[in-house]
Amino acid sequence: MTGGTPAGPASRDTPFYQRASFWTGPFMLLLGVVVGGVLAVGWYILGGFPRDHDKYGEVAVPGTTVIALPEGDVRLNFENHATRGGDSTTLDDQPPDLAVAVTPAPGGEQLAVDDVPSWLFSSTSGDRGHEPLGKVDVPSEGNYLVAASAEGEPAPAPPKLATVGADPPKVDSGAAVSFGASPWSPLESKFLGAVLVFVAVMLIMLLLTLPFRLIVPRDQGK
Repeated sequence: MTGGTPAGPASRDTPFYQRASFWTGPFMLLLGVVVGGVLAVGWYILGGFPRDHDKYGEVAVPGTTVIALPEGDVRLNFENHATRGGDSTTLDDQPPDLAVAVTPAPGGEQLAVDDVPSWLFSSTSGDRGHEPLGKVDVPSEGNYLVAASAEGEPAPAPPKLATVGADPPKVDSGAAVSFGASPWSPLESKFLGAVLVFVAVMLIMLLLTLPFRLIVPRDQGK
């Protein structure tokens, strides 16, 4: 009497990496944890989703100007020409020894500028692009003298307050530092945002593999 061999015992002899259930199960779960973890850490470090990178104005490098800043978290971005090559766009490098100083225009102590890793993200629009540079905690709303220097050269003398118009100063070419709004995060909590990013990635992984999970058992039973 002849007959087919049951698939169950044979399937147990198959190496795990050749089983469809491995790729749709443990592998995708581990991949989701890694991807979700990296994105969650990046969200937490950056503080949220970037927005309005040049909302308050820009200063050329090297250069000096007066910018009206709100109280609270203000983000600094390095902006420069973006070079296109094939399917990719590359932001021109930061000049050596790039430094930014932020001081109350009426006078006072210089504010601390904390570094933000530039590898977190970069964004381009047309032939210009920007990447994270730093952040500053502004103690009170008002005019601030901002100076950017590079390659050991000091920034030029600041303009007089009378020359500053209502519109934020802009830089259309060359290296610049832009001052923008703080990143968006749900309920203003970067921890909550990081958790939601991780959960969203895991849900996406689940939805992508669910059809295969429903099909694999029937295939193995044939």
